[in-house]
Amino acid sequence: MQRQPLPKQLDARKLCISAAEICAKISVSELPRFAAGLASDNGEVMADIKLYRDEQGFYRVDGKARAAVEVSCERCLQAMPIEIAAEFALALVWTEEQAKALPKSLDPVILGEELLALDELLQDELIISTPFVSYHNIDECKTTAPTDYPAPEGAGIEEKGESPFSVLGSLKPQD
Repeated sequence: MQRQPLPKQLDARKLCISAAEICAKISVSELPRFAAGLASDNGEVMADIKLYRDEQGFYRVDGKARAAVEVSCERCLQAMPIEIAAEFALALVWTEEQAKALPKSLDPVILGEELLALDELLQDELIISTPFVSYHNIDECKTTAPTDYPAPEGAGIEEKGESPFSVLGSLKPQD
């Protein structure tokens, strides 16, 4: 199936009834909340989303998304490429009570009478799937120890002195 631009909003009820599938792509720069946690807004997100009604009658949005993006290495603070993969199984509901009645395997999306903002849903799922910290492999990392700073006076020389805890020995009762 050919990838199309991601629709911004859609009538999820109608698409669930007709069992629609969406194969879409969107630029990371068009997902500002997701891009804010990255090193740059370069890259694309590929999403495969299925809207349908399951056997129990729940309106479902299941999908997978992949994004090739750049995040900051926590060691050297340089950009590094990673691939983020998100999978989701959501149920569309219209009230809080319906959300509470869902099985634990489904996360609710409370719509009310609104259209489903597919880009917002995709951003949420990608943000959740983004690693909290990322590091280059140690041999690829560009960290360097600063060499232009003078060593502190006495660095590397340990002086043996009296232990600060030696006074505790005098408090011990003598037999």
